[in-house]
Amino acid sequence: MKFLALLLFISLIAINTAAIDQDFQAQTNSSGFEIAKNWQLLSVIALMISVILVALAYMIGIGFEMPEMKAWAGTELTQIVANAIVIGALILTLVFIEGLVLAIVAGSGISLDKCNTGNSSSCLQGITNTYLDDYANIAKSGAKSVLSKNVEAAGMASRRIGLYCLTIYCLQIGATTTIAGEYVLKSDMYSIVFEYYANLLSSIEAQRFFVNEICFHMGPVILAIGIVGRSFFFTRKLGGLLIAIAVGMMFFLPGMYIFDWVTLQTVVNGDKGLGEVGAICPAECKQLPPVAISGADTLPKIPDVYLAFADKDKKQAQQLIDGSLATAFGTNETNPFYNKEITSCYFGEAKNCPTVCRELPYPATTNCVNYTAQTQQKCAALPDGCKVVRYVKDINQEQDKSCPAACKIVPPLKTNCDINSCLDSSMDCRVARSNNLNWRPQKDLKLDQGGDLQKTLEKWARCELAKKCPASLTAENSCVYVVPQSGHCDDFGVCLGCPKECRIDSFTGAIPESCKDSNGQYLATCKSCTDGCKVLKNNLETLDTLAKTDNFCGSCPIDNRLVGSGIPVSYSQGGCSYNSCPKDYRAVVPRNACESCLFTEESYAYTPPINYKCSELCKPSDNAAMSDPSAYSKVGAEGLAGVLEIQDVSKLLIPAYLLPLFNIVATLVFIKGLSTILGGDIEIPGLAKVF
Repeated sequence: MKFLALLLFISLIAINTAAIDQDFQAQTNSSGFEIAKNWQLLSVIALMISVILVALAYMIGIGFEMPEMKAWAGTELTQIVANAIVIGALILTLVFIEGLVLAIVAGSGISLDKCNTGNSSSCLQGITNTYLDDYANIAKSGAKSVLSKNVEAAGMASRRIGLYCLTIYCLQIGATTTIAGEYVLKSDMYSIVFEYYANLLSSIEAQRFFVNEICFHMGPVILAIGIVGRSFFFTRKLGGLLIAIAVGMMFFLPGMYIFDWVTLQTVVNGDKGLGEVGAICPAECKQLPPVAISGADTLPKIPDVYLAFADKDKKQAQQLIDGSLATAFGTNETNPFYNKEITSCYFGEAKNCPTVCRELPYPATTNCVNYTAQTQQKCAALPDGCKVVRYVKDINQEQDKSCPAACKIVPPLKTNCDINSCLDSSMDCRVARSNNLNWRPQKDLKLDQGGDLQKTLEKWARCELAKKCPASLTAENSCVYVVPQSGHCDDFGVCLGCPKECRIDSFTGAIPESCKDSNGQYLATCKSCTDGCKVLKNNLETLDTLAKTDNFCGSCPIDNRLVGSGIPVSYSQGGCSYNSCPKDYRAVVPRNACESCLFTEESYAYTPPINYKCSELCKPSDNAAMSDPSAYSKVGAEGLAGVLEIQDVSKLLIPAYLLPLFNIVATLVFIKGLSTILGGDIEIPGLAKVF
């Protein structure tokens, strides 16, 4: 009776967990092997057959007074109970692992749709696929970039210049030489890096094939055979081994990829996965893309949404978080959002916009630009408050003034740029000039030898579409990067016709006579001269303060403290001689537009100032998993040195090579240990040699 009660308990577990593991069942039901259609039911049937055999053995042992048969039946009964416990543990493990993975995904802030990536039908398989897909996409993107650069480098390396004399007087002597020989080395480097990417992709694709086709298709078959085998005494050892192998393949190995995702950045880059934001993290970097919004207010974290609802309404909070509910009103009377409408940032198409892509200017990463999946269009449809712009909050006035306003880049901060096919254009074509907002880069229609006409036309067309993207000198109204006027300061239209001594944005004293026209007014060519070619008065005043401290330049007018070719001789005579006023206290007249911005911090090269280095300066703000499995490849290059392309491929070596080996060894150790517990003491050949 006790054993029948145990069988009933196992059956109830299988029934009650049917709703939870129905996705996993769908995967096993898709198997072409009839034996794997329903391994839970098969397990119960095998147990019942074992019970019948034991009952018959007891009957024969008692009826014919055979104590050996009764002893065998007693031993087998113990094994049947153990087998029932194993089956129950497997079912509960399936439920536990699936729930655990769902919790990790929800806590990470990424869309729950990641659980259904590819052909997967369980969250464990979906996240494993997501992990491998992200690294495969990064490797493909890196390989394409390196290949493109290799083509350019090879083209430069093949260019040559020659000089020939065809007359008899110089004996028709000629000479030829390369003009960019150093590009041969670059081409070789790009070729080697591309080979690394090809090998990385082979490794990642092999892992993906093994996980999908072996672990989740063959695994249920091996598990079913193992359960049946362990139910009978003559195949018990083999059955125990097969169950251990199946559990290792179906649960432990995919689980190791989840472990890699959660811990990779923590282990390799310090404690980036845990703890609060570090002291060096600027205030603007602490702002997160919100989970939900309420008017002008945001709810940046998942707990913030839960706290806005009473205990009986937590289901509404969960629906807002996973995007199955568009809006709801807060019901927690002690919360600031009580009775306020809360809008989900993941409802509808918004759930298909990854968290990492919810930053402006767009895209935050190159993976956000995806014409096939229309990621840009889905991110553009997000409500305004669901995006983040990392405006510099604590502005360094000295840095901000070191770069003239006319030399700063206006970033595209318009929230929704899904206008007139703008988002179908190429990102590298979404550029305008500050003096001509209608200008866009053009793709060359000229084909190289063996070029693809169709691809060339597609690239050209996508650049043409960029003309439909709004451009403005106000960042919040622009969908393209507006770059300043560039070129040599003596070029036409930049500062041509304006004498060097006149290129000051504001004079302290009177305007020099050489800078006046016939009417005594400041020269028109100097008025139109871009600020990037002028010396800033603020810089002159800073140098004057330093000169006074060091007792230099006392009698030299501040407007005469210039240095550069073409400056009048009087600016270096008398009290302005270089003995009385050395070069260290003089301002250099720019030769190229905006060269004064070369030493300005990157954040202040934009108007308004925007912090682009948050991922390098800051840690995650809570204990959640990283925003997506491939976040490790986006962290700063701490400890890495060398060419950027080599750094990028180096970051992929650990997840593509080292971690899979670690996962395999850990899985083999797990299989060996579990096999011993289950009675499958058959040795795995060669395992001892691994250690």
